This record gives sequence, C-alpha cells and structure tokens, in this order.
Amino acid sequence: MTDSGLLAAGLAALAGLAAGRAWAKARRRDLFGRSAFRSSPHYTQGLHYLAAGETHRAMSELGKVARDEPEAFEILLVLGNLHRDTGQVERAMQIHQGLVERGDLSRAERAHALVCLGADQRAAGFIDRATRTFEDVLEMEPRNIHALAGLQNLHEEQRRWREAFEIQTRLGRLRKSDEGLVLGHIQAEIGREALAAGRTEEAEKAFRTALALDKRVFPAHLGLADIALASDPRRAASVLQEAMAVAPERAYLAFERLARAYSASGEPSRFVTLCESILTRDPRDWRARLALARHLRAGGRPDEAYGLLLRALNENPHVLLVHLEVWRTLRDLGVDDEPVARYVVACEESVFYRDPHICTRCRYRADDMLWRCPHCHQWNTFVEERLGPTAGVL
Repeated sequence: MTDSGLLAAGLAALAGLAAGRAWAKARRRDLFGRSAFRSSPHYTQGLHYLAAGETHRAMSELGKVARDEPEAFEILLVLGNLHRDTGQVERAMQIHQGLVERGDLSRAERAHALVCLGADQRAAGFIDRATRTFEDVLEMEPRNIHALAGLQNLHEEQRRWREAFEIQTRLGRLRKSDEGLVLGHIQAEIGREALAAGRTEEAEKAFRTALALDKRVFPAHLGLADIALASDPRRAASVLQEAMAVAPERAYLAFERLARAYSASGEPSRFVTLCESILTRDPRDWRARLALARHLRAGGRPDEAYGLLLRALNENPHVLLVHLEVWRTLRDLGVDDEPVARYVVACEESVFYRDPHICTRCRYRADDMLWRCPHCHQWNTFVEERLGPTAGVL
C-alpha cells in the first residue's frame, strides 16, 4: 500500500472512531438533547423521594443513576448537596471536587460546581478555603447570586459587617428586591459593636442609618435609646415609644428600658399607664402584665402585683418567668422561708428559665430573641412562641 493509501486508511480509522464516539454520545441523548438518565426509573423515583422529603431514599435512587451514568453532571451535583445536607460533608467535597476537575464542563456548570464546593467547605469549617472558592466563582461570573450569597453568609458568621453590607447591597441590585430590612439589621450590628467599644458617635450614626433603611429594625431603636438614656431620658422614651408603634409585637423588648426612662424623667406613672393601655387592647398580653407587676412590686405594691401575675399565669402558665416573679412577690408579701428562697435561687441560676423564641422560617429555637437565625441565616424571623393555657399540657 502506498503512503497516500496508508494516510487515507488512517484518516478513515480516525473518522470512524470519532463517529463511533459521537454515536455513543448521541445514544445517551434523546431527540430533545436531554440526558438518557432522565428516562431511568431510578431518576423518577429519586425525584419522588426528594419531593417527599425522604432524603436517604432519594440518595439511594440517584446513586443508582450515577453508577449507570457516571458523567451525569446534574445528578452528581445534587448527590453531593444531599450528602452535605445529611452531614456527610467529606463525601460531598469529594463529589463536587471531582466535578470541578472535569474538563468537559461549560462555564456555567463549573461555576455551579464551585459554588457547591464552597458550601461544602463552609459546612466543614474551612472558612478561608470557602471564601477563596466563592471569590473564584465571582471572578468567572461577577453577578453569580449563589456565590455572593455564600460569601455574604461567611461575612455575617465572622461578624464582618461592613463587608456583609457591601455584598448585601450587590445582591439587592441583582435580585431587584428591597433589601432595606436586612441592610438595616447589618447596620444595627455595626452600631452595637461600636457602642460596646465606646464609639458612641459611630454607633449613633449606624443606628440612624439602619432606621433610614427600615423603621422595623428594632435593635436600632434600642441602641439609640441606650445612647440617650443617661443624658436625655425623655428622648430615650420617645425613641422606644416609636419602636413599639412600628413593631408592637416586639414591644416587650422595650419595657425594661422604658420603665427606666420614665423613672429618670420623673414620670414613673407613665409606665403604668402604658401597660394598662396595652392590656386594654390585648388582655392576653402576659408580657405587659409581667412588666407592670414588676414595676408595682418595685414600687412597694406587691398586692396589686400578685393579682396581675395570677392573670398572667392564666394566659401563659408554662412560662417559668411568671412563676419566678410570683415567688418573689410572695416573698415581699411575707412568705419568706428557706425552701422558698432556695427555689427562687435555683430558678434564677437555671439556664433554662427563659422563654422560647422560634424562627418562623426554619423553626430553630433559642432562649432569647435573636435578630439573625444561626440555622437558616435569615434576618428578623424570630418571634416569641406563645402557647394557650392548655397548649403546654403534655
């Protein structure tokens, strides 16, 4: 055979090999370009389990698809996320790292894989690596919302509030959404840290910026009141009254400060009037009854305080705070023996005596009011859980 014949045969062989590979690849696609794994019963069943919240069964079915189609990018991406969500972070990192190292991914697919890898690294506690990974994504796609959100969560967890504010601003522009409430809470955190460090002017500026962004940022109201309380208690009272008007469901967070502000202004009776007006609007508000009872007991009126506390118990009998105040009031009424004293001390020292607060997004529970949920990372989602008189009975 001549050289030209050998060359022609070689080219024909290469062409045949390329055609064979193309045909094999085409076999894995249906007429609409969809991967063949989508016709697998394991894929369909896996989606069913995933929608039903049966994560482990979903992982089992999708794992079977991945064994049959080891190049199925979407399946591996989801499987890695499921491993992370079930605590198998190392396995999730292996899967997503393997995807990142593949050479056949599109730019968008590689960005998705990197975002998932960054989430794995964050879950594993590798904060610096996760930060670099999200930044790598943003170098590729500066408008990648998932990478920005991941970086935002990292900044918030490290209390890097100024960086978090900048990222959240970018996210708001990209989402075309009003992020004023979240941005306001971030400014309030800047203010709280400045106030704790003694930088009063900086703190006040941050609190006022927070309220300019959204009046519902309750900790900003509280911060401004704390700044004003020593020098201008009337202004502090005005700030707190505005806060209660804007967010009446959080009014109880201002009670203690407001009582101090009224007393410092020489008008302690205004707190009694305030609590009575709240109870007129909502007779079941046990927090207002508790605050008023404390105020009356401190003013030497334990008999009136005791009556208020009994009504508070009727409304919310499971709250240990009310029981504790009842015992303090009884002690002021003359019931003062050693067993009662020991009981009161035990309650005061207990780490479980505070009332439960719950996140309305993910149902995470906390002893005290939190402005950012440590579980789902949402802002302003905590409320006080209020049970009826019979709801606490087991």
